[in-house]
Amino acid sequence: MKILMTGITGFIGHHLGERFIDDGHEVHAIVRPTSKVHELSERLRANVTFHVHEPDNTLLDIVTDLCVENHRPDVVFHLATNFKIAHRFEDIQKLIQSNITLGTELLDAMAANNVYNFVNAGTFEQAIDDNLSPVNLYAATKDCFEGIVKFYAAARNLKCIGLRLSDTYGADDKSDRLLERMKHSFLTNEPLQLSHEGCLIDLIYIDDAVEAFVQAGKLLADSKYDYCGTYDVCAARPFSLVEVVRTFEDVSIKKLPVNWTGRYASTNLRGTPKFLPNWKPQVSLRDGIKKFLGV
Repeated sequence: MKILMTGITGFIGHHLGERFIDDGHEVHAIVRPTSKVHELSERLRANVTFHVHEPDNTLLDIVTDLCVENHRPDVVFHLATNFKIAHRFEDIQKLIQSNITLGTELLDAMAANNVYNFVNAGTFEQAIDDNLSPVNLYAATKDCFEGIVKFYAAARNLKCIGLRLSDTYGADDKSDRLLERMKHSFLTNEPLQLSHEGCLIDLIYIDDAVEAFVQAGKLLADSKYDYCGTYDVCAARPFSLVEVVRTFEDVSIKKLPVNWTGRYASTNLRGTPKFLPNWKPQVSLRDGIKKFLGV
């Protein structure tokens, strides 16, 4: 299968790229001039064809050239994103450019070249509170883009599967997420500031997240378009913060210096999750933390 993807230099993207190579696919990746391709594994750099998106080489140019040169993508995977928990005024343009404009130009380039199969990465934060509204501007831009995807599906016959990802973790994640902060506290004995013990968090291990993308791509490549729609990539149930801490302590055999602030946040992360056919999370919280810590 011929694959075109964005976001390969991201945490999930580079794992997905490795999986595609393992499965014997031809992989093309769209990157920016500033993308840190040099930080990818030697295996990825040797086996992926990179296409630099810049003013003189637009997304339309890239997709058109691929089709002309007999590399027409069977499935396009869109993982590129700009993430901000809380935005500042100066972040607005980049959020819209990365999360709305880039994807829209990609969809238009696909439509112009009769490339139809599209897997889009969304976020659970698009519907996290009692009103099922986006929790921040980042999530709102992802929500806006889903509306644009629906337009291309109706007007240009696009076939799309959207995956709304919960917090994804793995040993090589460089973000400042919960488990990385817990690991830092474990290694340094620095106090870990956490909110109310009962607050819920949804965690998914990287291997499970990658598998969801793989299964989505297979459905589209096999023309199983009845499954087009949006699905959750999350645990079977959310975990309380205290449950995550206790599991981490059991695995690491060390008590963490946690300061509970007592601030309680909304716990209505979602209703009953809607999983992609042939996919469900396989890695338990305990096993995921073991993999995360390398024990």
